[in-house]
Amino acid sequence: MSVSDGNFKALHTEGAKVVNAKGDEIRLLGVNRAGLEFDANDDKIAASVMYAFDVWHCNVARVPVSQDRWFGFAKEQAGDRGGQKYRAKIDGIIDGAAERGKYIILDLHWNNMNEWGHDIGQHFMPDLNSLLFWKDAALRYKNHSAVLFNVYNEPHDICWNTWKNGGVIGETFATLRAPLETTSRAYYAAGVQSLADTIRQSGANNILIIGGLDWGFSLDGLEEYEIEDHGGNGIIYDSHIYPWKSLDWEKHVGKAADRFPVIIGEFGHYGDDASPREGEQTLKADEWVPRLLNWIDKRSLHFTAWDFHPTAGPCLIKNYDNKPTEYFGVYVKDYILKHVKEI
Repeated sequence: MSVSDGNFKALHTEGAKVVNAKGDEIRLLGVNRAGLEFDANDDKIAASVMYAFDVWHCNVARVPVSQDRWFGFAKEQAGDRGGQKYRAKIDGIIDGAAERGKYIILDLHWNNMNEWGHDIGQHFMPDLNSLLFWKDAALRYKNHSAVLFNVYNEPHDICWNTWKNGGVIGETFATLRAPLETTSRAYYAAGVQSLADTIRQSGANNILIIGGLDWGFSLDGLEEYEIEDHGGNGIIYDSHIYPWKSLDWEKHVGKAADRFPVIIGEFGHYGDDASPREGEQTLKADEWVPRLLNWIDKRSLHFTAWDFHPTAGPCLIKNYDNKPTEYFGVYVKDYILKHVKEI
């Protein structure tokens, strides 16, 4: 493994703030760069992330991954059984971030409902195999000060008790065999608390990032179901805000931000002419995007905008030349350039 760590500026939480080893408050402002969750052979991702660091001046990038690809179970990994090349690719991205004094959020984005190599995708909850992923990933990047652990992408369609403690759940989902074909499966979901405990039991103190319910949007349940952090550097709670969600961000996110550090781990607008599959966009881009950024600014929240990829929308960029989209990317780039300070 080539990952190096000079322990340049380890982060931890203090109340609702994130601070570095010197005690200086830090705001994490950056982008997502999708790709490795659905394609183990993405050969553009490292250059994309470094461009976001070097040109947009992001101080963090969120990198979604797949637990199946981490261990080499995806179909396109015939030459990488075991996932060594996949993990080395992630190592290289982390090395690049560390060399620049930046941060990587390792995001468990896709899982498999407890069957390696089958139905790989975004599911309601993490599964027992997710515990094996985090045991391995946490040991690999244990106490690496450039790495934060996003324990699971977007829990949804379950209750807060299951979110925290796990249990048997059922899903009906589209298959890859035919556009209109669906199937149903029941599986044992690992609770978010067990993921956090697995990471801490590895000896990793890295900051944890933990998303709420309703596809990661709602943090309403934290008053009753706060996650316990046993001996680590703290937790940042994660909300994903999109224009088909409620505009009452104070209700669903603000109360949690009064008590905890909060990152808007995903947000984005498809543009006014789009009809997203996720739902109707409630406001036009030139109203919704500045409105959200102003609220984030007022609250001094962290964010990683979705997505620094030209096809995995909502897109911040038009193409692999990294030109920002007029309806979304230009706003985010301008905000980051104005707000990111040297860490």
